[in-house]
Amino acid sequence: MANSKNKMSEKIRRSIERTVDLLSTTVFLLIFLIGFYALLDIHAVNISAKMDDEIASMAPDAETDVDLAELKKINPEIVAWVKINDTNIDYPVVQSKNNTKYLTRNYRGEYATAGGIFLDYRNNGFKDDFSIIYGHRMDGQRMFGGISLFEQKDYFDQHKTGKLYTEDGVYDLEISDFSVVDIDRSGIYNHEGNRNGHNADIIKEIRSFAKQSRDLNYAADDKIIVLSTCDKDSKHYRNVLLAKMVKK
Repeated sequence: MANSKNKMSEKIRRSIERTVDLLSTTVFLLIFLIGFYALLDIHAVNISAKMDDEIASMAPDAETDVDLAELKKINPEIVAWVKINDTNIDYPVVQSKNNTKYLTRNYRGEYATAGGIFLDYRNNGFKDDFSIIYGHRMDGQRMFGGISLFEQKDYFDQHKTGKLYTEDGVYDLEISDFSVVDIDRSGIYNHEGNRNGHNADIIKEIRSFAKQSRDLNYAADDKIIVLSTCDKDSKHYRNVLLAKMVKK
């Protein structure tokens, strides 16, 4: 009788061990698959943030401006090219009828997790006094990920200029401020259909949130631009660069 009980106990023990082994293997496989999927997802996001060779070959350089007419053959919603000198910010700019389309579409209008660099739909091209360009904050300083680097004083001091190539001509960009803007307290994104006549208030507001700033004066008739991306720590904040647009 005792021997029978021992055999039964041994069977139960082995059964429990097999179950534990199976569960352990299953959990390990699930962790492995989740990790593998995460790596694939990161890779896909990074790929989607990279310009293809055709577009990259059309980027402006020190001697050549961008040919927007050729870019519009690829996507008629391409309206400009923005470049911040000596950074990874060097992309075509698109504009649609809303601010959601290019959150998940690239400069070709194709689905892309990294989205595109896009002008606020409420802007009249770059004819307004005040323009906003948006882009996702991506790892490796891709898209507008490099904006956060301007929070460091040395980086801010060394990167002062850029260019904006538009259908109306080429503008030099003179960067004056890096700010971490609290969107719950800021009105810079809320000038519905009216991007003119408010520059003094906008500049004052952005500078109230400034982490880095340089002595650059703005005249009443200067055109200004903001490059905006998400903050790494909070969905309620935006990292922004404020720059003066100077027509060449």
